[in-house]
Amino acid sequence: MNSLMKRNITLLQFFRVIRNFALFVPIIVPFYQENGLSQTQIYILQSLFAITIVLLEVPSGYFADVAGRKTSIVLGALLSTLGFVLYSMSYGFYPLLLAEFVLGIGYTFISGADSALAYDSFAAEGNEKEYLRYESHGNGFMGISEATASFIGGFLAIVSLRTPLIAQAITYGLTIPLALLLTEPKRIMSAAEHPWKDVLRITKYALHGHKEIKWLIFYGAIMGTLTHTMVWLTQPYYQLIGIPLAWFGVLWAAQLFIMALFSHNADKYEKWMGKKRALISFPIIGCITYLILGLAPSLVVLPALLGFYFVRGMHIPILQHYVNSMVGSDIRATVLSVKNLAQKLIYCVLGPLIGVVADAYSLQTALLFSAMLYGSLSLIVLVNMRRLKIM
Repeated sequence: MNSLMKRNITLLQFFRVIRNFALFVPIIVPFYQENGLSQTQIYILQSLFAITIVLLEVPSGYFADVAGRKTSIVLGALLSTLGFVLYSMSYGFYPLLLAEFVLGIGYTFISGADSALAYDSFAAEGNEKEYLRYESHGNGFMGISEATASFIGGFLAIVSLRTPLIAQAITYGLTIPLALLLTEPKRIMSAAEHPWKDVLRITKYALHGHKEIKWLIFYGAIMGTLTHTMVWLTQPYYQLIGIPLAWFGVLWAAQLFIMALFSHNADKYEKWMGKKRALISFPIIGCITYLILGLAPSLVVLPALLGFYFVRGMHIPILQHYVNSMVGSDIRATVLSVKNLAQKLIYCVLGPLIGVVADAYSLQTALLFSAMLYGSLSLIVLVNMRRLKIM
C-alpha cells in the first residue's frame, strides 16, 4: 500500500480507539439514576437516540458517498465532541435528551463512512482480502480501549459520577485532528443528481434487491440489538447481585479486555467454523447467556456475561466483511448505513419494551423475556437464510 493509504488505516485505527475510549459507560446507569431517570426512561432515552439515527443514518451514508467519507467523518467528530460537552453539563431527562440528539447526529456521519473509507483504502491498492483482518484486529483494539477507559472511568466516578463525562468530552476532542488528517482514496463516486431517489433506490436494493445482503442486514440487526440490550441491564445486574459501585469499572474493563481477545481472533474463528456454523453459533450463545443470568442470578454465574462479549466481539467484524465484499464502492457507505439503521429500528421497539418488563416485573423476568424474544427472532432469520441457501 502507498504511504497515504497506510496512513489512512493507521489514523482510522487510532480514531476508533479514541471513539471507544468510553470513560462514562461503567457508571452511566447510576449517573442516569442520580439525575432522576427510571429504567424505562433510560431505555426511552436510548430509543430516542436510536430514532435520531433512524432518521439520519441512510441520508448521512449517502452524504458520505457523494461528498466524501473524510468530510462526513470530520463532521461526525465535531458533533460527537459537542454532544459530550452538552452531556457533561446536563441535569435531568430533557437536557440529556438534547445531548443524545447531538450525539446521534454525530454518530450517523461517522457510521458507515469510517468502514467504507477503510475498505476503499485497501481496495485502492488491491488488498481487499486484508480488510477482515483490519476489522478483526481493529475491534480488538477498540475492546482494549473501551476496557482501559472503563477501568479509569470507574475510579474517576469516585470523585463524582459527572467526572467521567467531563473527561469524555476532552478525550473525544482528539478525534477531530485525526479526521482532518485522513485522505480520500480514489474510487467510483456516486452521482448526486436525484439524492432522495438515490437514497431510496439504494435502500430498496439493500433490503429487497439483493437477498444475501438483505438477510445479513436483518441478522446483524438482531445480533446487535441482542448484545446492546444487555449493555443497559449489566449494571442493574451488578446491583442485583450486590456488587459495590467501586467494582463496576473494574468488572466492565475485564469483560471488555476479554471481548478484545475474542474480536482479535474473529477472522480465525470464521475460518475455523465456516460461514454457516459461525452465523448459527452467535444467537445460540447469546440466548443461552440470557437464560443462565435470568434463572440463577448470583456471583457464581457472573462469568456467563462473557457470552455477550463473545457475540459482540466476533459477529461485528465478520458481518462487516461479508457486507463490504458484496457492495460496490459508489454505494458502500449507504448500504452500511442501511445495516446500522435496521439495528436501530429494531432497538427502538424492543429496548423500551424490555425496560417496561424490568420495571413492571423484575430484572430476572426481563432477562428471560429477552432470551425468548431474541431466540424467536433469530430462528426466523436463520430459517429464511437457510431456505434461500445463503448459508
